[in-house]
Amino acid sequence: MTGLAAKDSNYLYVSSRNQNRTYRYTAPAIASRYSYIYYTSANQSRDIAITPEGNIWVAFESTSMPLRLYNTSNVMIDNILSDLVPNARGVTLDESGYLWVSDIENDCIYKIDMTEGIESSEGGITLYIEASSNPFAGQVTITGIGLDSQATISIYDIRGNLLSSDSFSGSYVLGESDDLSQGVYFARVRNCTGSESTLKLMCL
Repeated sequence: MTGLAAKDSNYLYVSSRNQNRTYRYTAPAIASRYSYIYYTSANQSRDIAITPEGNIWVAFESTSMPLRLYNTSNVMIDNILSDLVPNARGVTLDESGYLWVSDIENDCIYKIDMTEGIESSEGGITLYIEASSNPFAGQVTITGIGLDSQATISIYDIRGNLLSSDSFSGSYVLGESDDLSQGVYFARVRNCTGSESTLKLMCL
């Protein structure tokens, strides 16, 4: 267990690093464990903070997206990138709507105003993709957030040759139908607005 939070006197929320989720316990007896939120496309959680709506901010280790907000449907609905907070460790939310985050890399504590929200230049969640493992062998799952309804994913080899292209709703398995040779590949996801994100992949 790595994180602890409470929203009222009835429940205690605990994050599990091994199970990759937040559990809810009844209080004060600390009983009746309930799987509250599963952290999709993430692992190595450190700490949690719960919002008045019941959503969970989670701090993660060694990632370009160290702070992620999940709702009770296990969907990431907001995030803070490492260019704002390089290495999040502890996180809490106060009654005024400020998110407090400790950063062990810079030995700082950040105070982030969440009443205005954190938005990308497009006015929403930053388009972001990541791989279930990288390097990978056989196949790899590519997931993403910040997508619109017409998002597409394209796969290229190291020479820039287009290998495949498909619609992308948030999850894509590379290598599921074709045997991939060892080498470097690139996955590019693009929204209809023109925003895009590219991920370099290494097949072993």
